[in-house]
Amino acid sequence: MYSIILDLEATCWNETIQNREQEIIEIGACRVDPYGKIENTFSRLIRPQKYPLLSSYCKQLTGIEQNDLDRAKKFEIVFDEFLNWCEYDEGNSLRIFTWGKTDLQLLTNACEIANLEMDWLEEFIDMKAVFARIKGLPKRVGLDKALLIENFEFEGNRHRALPDALNLAKIFVRYFEEFNE
Repeated sequence: MYSIILDLEATCWNETIQNREQEIIEIGACRVDPYGKIENTFSRLIRPQKYPLLSSYCKQLTGIEQNDLDRAKKFEIVFDEFLNWCEYDEGNSLRIFTWGKTDLQLLTNACEIANLEMDWLEEFIDMKAVFARIKGLPKRVGLDKALLIENFEFEGNRHRALPDALNLAKIFVRYFEEFNE
């Protein structure tokens, strides 16, 4: 079974705007084979439907431009491409690894809104919780702190889905056995 290291980016606003439902605007993932080797990557932008205009805060945080999202596909289409890339088919489920539970909630909400089944998800693993346990940390830490603990440099642009997933994958590969217990 493949392990999918997943990161999502979502619509966001500064503190003055609250109570808006976030929508996924980018999926980034690494597929790790059963031997702990990064085999392939996936990266797609997604056009938000409810709030199609990105806030200036979100553009500044992610570096994603409005015209790129305007040309992107809807969630349902990108999600189907993602499942195909994962080599998912019925009868074959996936193990998804993310840093914290926020991405799982975003994905669950998006699937519910799009009326898509979640039967593809066999297991969700919160890497942040597992890493804290592996390292004996008193509390969970962010990705930047985890990379620092492991003496890894962050590579790529922060708050972009694929670079975040690739940096997560470094930690995953280092502790491959522990993440697969």
